[in-house]
Amino acid sequence: MTEPLRSANVHFNDQGTPVADAFDDVYFSNDSGIQETEHVFMQGNDIAARWQACTQPHYVIAETGFGTGLNCLVAMLAFARFRDANPDHPLKRLHILSTEKFPIAASDLTRALSVFPDVAPLVDTLVAQYPPMLNGCHRLQFERWHTQLDLWLGDVHNLLPCWHCPKDGLVDSWFLDGFAPSKNPDMWTDALFSQMARLSKPGAGFATFTAAGVVKRGLKEAGFTIEKRKGFGRKRDMLTGILTDAPTLRTHQPWHYRYPDTSLGNDDTVAVIGAGLAGSSIALALCKRGIPVTLFGKAPEPADGASGNRQGGFYPQLQASFSPPARIQAHSFLFASRYYQQLAEQGVTFTQAPCGVLLLAFNDEVASRQQKLVSKQLWPEQIIYPVTKDEASALAGIPMQQGGLFCPLGGWISPQELVNAQLTLARSTGLLTENYDCPVDVTTNENRALVTAKQSGQQWSFSRAVLACGHHSIEQSVLSHVPLRPVRGQVEAIAEHAPLDSLRTVLCHKGYMTPAWQGRLALGSTYVKEDITCEPRREESEQNLATHAKAMADYPWAQNIEHDYTARASIRMGVADHQPVVGAVISPDTLTHRYEQLYKGFRPADYPLNTSEQTITVLTGLGSRGLTTAPLMAEILASQWCGEPLPMEEVLLQALAPERFMLREMKKKPQ
Repeated sequence: MTEPLRSANVHFNDQGTPVADAFDDVYFSNDSGIQETEHVFMQGNDIAARWQACTQPHYVIAETGFGTGLNCLVAMLAFARFRDANPDHPLKRLHILSTEKFPIAASDLTRALSVFPDVAPLVDTLVAQYPPMLNGCHRLQFERWHTQLDLWLGDVHNLLPCWHCPKDGLVDSWFLDGFAPSKNPDMWTDALFSQMARLSKPGAGFATFTAAGVVKRGLKEAGFTIEKRKGFGRKRDMLTGILTDAPTLRTHQPWHYRYPDTSLGNDDTVAVIGAGLAGSSIALALCKRGIPVTLFGKAPEPADGASGNRQGGFYPQLQASFSPPARIQAHSFLFASRYYQQLAEQGVTFTQAPCGVLLLAFNDEVASRQQKLVSKQLWPEQIIYPVTKDEASALAGIPMQQGGLFCPLGGWISPQELVNAQLTLARSTGLLTENYDCPVDVTTNENRALVTAKQSGQQWSFSRAVLACGHHSIEQSVLSHVPLRPVRGQVEAIAEHAPLDSLRTVLCHKGYMTPAWQGRLALGSTYVKEDITCEPRREESEQNLATHAKAMADYPWAQNIEHDYTARASIRMGVADHQPVVGAVISPDTLTHRYEQLYKGFRPADYPLNTSEQTITVLTGLGSRGLTTAPLMAEILASQWCGEPLPMEEVLLQALAPERFMLREMKKKPQ
């Protein structure tokens, strides 16, 4: 997962069919790509009958070669028709997990699919969301078709082991695609078939266009019962089958198992504690899944804490390596970028300016660090690319004295308006109840979450509760074992004046500055650890101005910024390793009982799964990157609760888990 991706080299043959140069093989049949998909993968998997018989709220299809995306689009279109014809059926959502080692260019994808008018609207939506070439999971939402597509970019042999799997399996049907075994033998291996078995639910089906002996023997050895069927077009035979011999261990590290014993359903209720970015994000993610939510806010209105700032910069914090923190940032940023665009398309309004973010090379050390990041060529140009001084000036709209890095998808957002937009959409489902001016304590009783109002003593009982209350998380005793670190930050609201009234992009150095909005621009920010007072301080205003003046010493205007000392201070919540905290809160006593001997290095099978009802969970530690991380962190938690595929690779999920701090200590040999 650490090597940069290479795009597919494609040409189109005389029939207009795309051909992969590396494998000298077509992406789909010259006769009819859609008919091939319907015959081999839809009918081969008996998809229509399986959907009708399904009693779960979601169905999971996994595919081993995304290619042009045609198989996925055909499945989405069929599922939308199924939902229209069966509005009261318990099956509500389709999840597709698809892998691709050599992503096809968006222009080639558009050309390849242009011959299929039935999927034209889906093609436009797919191209609009099509991700840059970055290893890992890209979750794409297709609300109109009741589908979400996790497009996993990279080598299938590296990707499938990264999929977190429920103890009873994840996948209902496999589209075993890819170029022919004779053309691409590296894909069709025993390792692939073994991972398919690990990830499959008992009775899960597969279908593939090939009837090659290596495939038949490998799948049989992995636990699948094989059936030969008539192939499509000129192909005489194809293979289908079901998993009849499921493996007993589906997770590599039982201590990092994330799924609850019982998935959430429409009869469950969830309390969300906190009405900021984290709370509104998880509330909306759950309401969209049909889960009733009661939101508790400590203040009289939502977005009272750090989420109440007028403007916030939106960009990822990257590094010159594919480190877990950098990958979490990159994928969170790309998901959030798509998510905010889709929010705007759903009719809610919040102020956002996708004006880009300019990361200035403001001293030699930063310039060297930026050059190292660029030279590694790890991050696609859609995320970040270098700019010269002249290019920086053109982007900023004011003269710049140095170049740097430019993040074209970034910009600034009004966090307060974003919170209200998410809550507006959650309300529209009819599933959101709100209680403000209501500080609460959260405890458990017989696998129920008890929420008690501190002022009135009123008590509510819920199936689950999520602590998404920012720095107020330190007030919850169930989180006493997590190293939470509140940090005060003050942001200045500078009155618009020349030349800053011409600024067109966000500037970042040691601090940051946004373009003006409603007559003022944001300049920040201070970092004062273990300080939870929120009154603005003149000395911190001076500190912000001095930080800006020092980083931009060559800019006369930066030395004399006009300021009337209008400012806002709030408290961010961070943790010791600077990563978000997302997942179930397992008590220290339970963790110690289960895993105190981790340092001995027993086989994973010798340890129990880290299962629970997940009565209390947490979504906090977003620090100063809440706009970047909140949407994907909420999506992970909602997916986990509902037993859905998780949109992030296993090692990154481990870096987010609340129990990670205790487990790290348990892995060390006692002194």
